[in-house]
Amino acid sequence: MLMTNSKIIAACFTILYAILIYLVFAGQMTAAMYVMAIGMFLESLTCLINCFRK
Repeated sequence: MLMTNSKIIAACFTILYAILIYLVFAGQMTAAMYVMAIGMFLESLTCLINCFRK
């Protein structure tokens, strides 16, 4: 779950996961796994940064 108050970051993750859905339906599973791994890492990184800022 994305825990950010930034609308820009939320929009970027929405676009990233839309690309992920497209890749899955297009049968590009390897590329989809890369996109998913990058998205999960960035999401956890933003959560970590927000935790230390508060």
